[in-house]
Parts: sequence; structure tokens; C-alpha cells
Amino acid sequence: MKSWTLNLKRLSLFLLKGSHLLLYFHRVGAEQEDFYPDGLSSHDLLQIISSFQNLGFRFCSLSEAYAQAGSSRELTVSLTSDDGFACNYCEVLPMLQAHNIPLTLFMIGKCLDNLALAWNHKLIQIRQHSSAAQLQEAVKKLQTKYALAEDTELMRQIFSVPDQEKDALCDELWDRFCPESQAAFLRRTQPFLSAKQMQELENSGVEFALHSQSHADFSRLSFPAMVYEIQQNKNALAQYSNRIAPFFGFPYGKACHSELIPQLCRESEISACLGFRYRSSDNRHQDHLWQRISLEHAAADSFEQLILRPLLRCFKHRNS
Repeated sequence: MKSWTLNLKRLSLFLLKGSHLLLYFHRVGAEQEDFYPDGLSSHDLLQIISSFQNLGFRFCSLSEAYAQAGSSRELTVSLTSDDGFACNYCEVLPMLQAHNIPLTLFMIGKCLDNLALAWNHKLIQIRQHSSAAQLQEAVKKLQTKYALAEDTELMRQIFSVPDQEKDALCDELWDRFCPESQAAFLRRTQPFLSAKQMQELENSGVEFALHSQSHADFSRLSFPAMVYEIQQNKNALAQYSNRIAPFFGFPYGKACHSELIPQLCRESEISACLGFRYRSSDNRHQDHLWQRISLEHAAADSFEQLILRPLLRCFKHRNS
């Protein structure tokens, strides 16, 4: 059995040569666990890096991977992070510098330099300061005002709010349940990267990319609203970075209709969008849709999550 597993791994790695894997996370370390519960320990991230290196993968930046896609028979992988949490400076940067690992950060425009919270981050704090019954009662009272779907599952009901109303809904719930204002919370906790930290990260070779202005659900937006979200994100990030990588990561991994993605890239002047649904792209060619693998939902040594699924995606793409 052990010999069969070893041979399967060898075959998988051979077939993945010339393709490219993208990994992503949100939070590393314990310091911001209350702000964003899902995440990795520093030990887990180091173990993942070591596992890929031991398998023969070379870590490269997303920009390098896209520019060289399909032109090499190397095993390559890129590390990316979403939302722009401060842990990328405090926890991740020293670790990656020690191992010479590049990083691409997908930044939310409105959250830069701790100027505001995205609606999903507000919701995490609201849930920490309210019971399920209290939140259910409050949402019920706001159902008509915010055109919330009738649903017995509370989170599905909250997520049904029209995109343009998400912040307003969460602001009302915040004022009801949270003990301090959002401005005071941001001053106290500093959950996102500061302007100074961003500059030091960029000076260290970290590249910044786009993750929408408001952390919007692109599967529910009109096309003009998608373009607007990305352009506003660009404008905000340009105040902090002179080298914005031409990539956009779909919030929640929820892509718009696949037929719209090439047009979205053209009109927004980006090279590729990134999702994680293992659909049409194998990250081999300069496709408009690339796929990522969540490190927060896979064990560090998970052959199935980190190697086998991307391999199956390759075959699905080749045969489609």
C-alpha cells in the first residue's frame, strides 16, 4: 500500500510539470484569531512550504508564473494571501524572507491602512457579541427593510442581502451589538496592513493585487458594477503602491459567469482573475481564469487537497 501511494505521488508530480499551483490563505498566527477565526498557525505554513519544497516545487511570484506559464517543465507554486491582514507583515514576512519565498497580497480597497471594515469582517465581530437567538431576532426585524430572503438558516438569510445594502445592514447590527464604534475598533486592533507596513512589504519584494473595493460578491453584481469595483480598488491601492500586479482575486472565490471574465479582464486592464472552484483553467496557459487552493481547509500534508485535486483539474481541462 505504501509503495502504491508513493508511485501515485511520483506519477502525479510528473504529470503536473509545466502546470502551476496557486496557494492562498487569509490569516497566519494566533494574534488576529478573534478578528478572523479561520487561519493557519505559523508552524502549519512552514510545514506546507517545506512539504512543497521537498516534493521538488520552486516557489515563484504570481507575476513570474503568469509570464512563464506553459514554457517550463518545472514544478512551480505561488503563495498568495487575501484581505491584507497585518499578520502578513508581523508573522508571514519574516518567515518568507528566511526561506526566500515570494508573496502576492490581494487587497480590499476600502480596508487599506485600516480606514474601514469590509462587511464580512463586521459580521464576524457582530456574531462574537451576540447570541444566535439575539441575531436572529434582530435580522427578522430588518428583513423587509433590506429585502432579506426568507430562510431558516440565519447566515444564508444575511448573505441574501443585495450587495449595495450589505454595509448598511451590518452597520445597524454593529451599533446594536458591538461595544465600541467601528472607528475605535480599527484604532485599537489595527487588523489590516498600515501604509508603512505596505511600503516595507513592497520594498521586500511582496507584490500587491486586487480583491475588489468592498469585498463584493461578483456572482451577484451587474457587469458595470464589477468594473467599477475593480477600478475603485485600483484607485485606492495606487495611493499606497506604485507596482500593482494585474490580477484580481474573486472575493469568497465566487466568480462571475465564465463568459464575462475575458471582457472583465479587458475593460479592467487586468491579466487574470483568480477563483478556487476547479473549473476551466489548469493555470498552464495565459488563461483569464486561474484557480487557487485554500490552505485553511487542507492539512499541511494533504496529498488529496494540495496535489491530487489540481491534477484532476488538469485532466478535466485537457479533455474539455
